[in-house]
Amino acid sequence: MLNEVLDTPWKAVLEIKRILYHPFVVLYLKLNGVKLGKNTKWYGFPLINRHRSSEIIIGDRVEVRNWKDSNPLGVIHPLILTTWSKNSKIIIGNDVGISGGSICSAVSINIGKGTLVGANSTIIDTDFHPIKSKSRRYDKKNVKSIPVQIGSNSFIGMNSIILKGVKLADNFVVPAGSVVSRSSNNDVK
Repeated sequence: MLNEVLDTPWKAVLEIKRILYHPFVVLYLKLNGVKLGKNTKWYGFPLINRHRSSEIIIGDRVEVRNWKDSNPLGVIHPLILTTWSKNSKIIIGNDVGISGGSICSAVSINIGKGTLVGANSTIIDTDFHPIKSKSRRYDKKNVKSIPVQIGSNSFIGMNSIILKGVKLADNFVVPAGSVVSRSSNNDVK
């Protein structure tokens, strides 16, 4: 243990900072209506944008790295969790790890237990704007939103984008920098 601290002092500094910030991050999450599991680890504050009539549920032992130096790949910005509309949900299962990035739900995003979401990845279940519209900026009726389901023990490589309607099987690997717009086969392992 002492050798590890001497060999990688930045890890010790990060842990000390995390421990000092922890009660304030938990308070911030609870004040923003996030349902929080046990023994979570927060390296800095995420950004929470929660619709009053929506849910953000975070499981046990989830670890989120928000500081730019909390991941060796660098975190561009803290994790942004947004529920865009009434009744939308973000569910993050037990033992999930996330480094920065964005998760935005208009309907439902469910990340299975044990999944790792690489640095600066984005997961969205909506187009935000209609694809075909003369009044794209103002048209709120013709926006497509389809739930996203990410299986357990999956790995999403850094800087990846998961789009609306995607369902990934358990143990699925998304290579770094990918844009995923289609679901995996159920037999993919």
